[in-house]
Amino acid sequence: MAGGEVIASHTVSGKRHSFVTAPDHVPAQHLQSSDLWSRAYFVRQAHKIGPHTVAAISEVLDRQRIEAQGYRSCQNILALARGDNKQLLERACGQLVSKTARRAISYTAAKLAALRAQAASRPTTTAAPPATTARLEPPAGRRDTTGAHLAGPEQFSLAALTGRPSAGIAGQEELQ
Repeated sequence: MAGGEVIASHTVSGKRHSFVTAPDHVPAQHLQSSDLWSRAYFVRQAHKIGPHTVAAISEVLDRQRIEAQGYRSCQNILALARGDNKQLLERACGQLVSKTARRAISYTAAKLAALRAQAASRPTTTAAPPATTARLEPPAGRRDTTGAHLAGPEQFSLAALTGRPSAGIAGQEELQ
């Protein structure tokens, strides 16, 4: 508002971390993006990793009403490939763009998928024991206590533990 007159009004998004910018409200300096990041830059970087990463980056950029609002997410997703993690990011993006596990692609989704892919690729040290439905018998010389219940706190008194009859008063019982 300026001088009691409404200059512009914007809707507020009900979703967290989402933009509601109208394309006609974009400042003029942001319309020319030749010196900034661009779709071509991110797609070119994604091609260095693999086809699933290209598909994921393209989907992130296509989802935004104003393409530049997806640049930070693309930068963060591509940063997951630093070091020796290019194959890991490609597998994670493959999971995200697959038809079976459809989820909105974001940095958080890519990071979680990368962590899952990394955990799945780790070797295991032992095989899981076979699942049995038969009841296992206790070892010889041991009691079966599977259905046992405690009788209560009075079973832990000195008289109950020593096997002597109770004198009636707990203080006298301990003194004897």
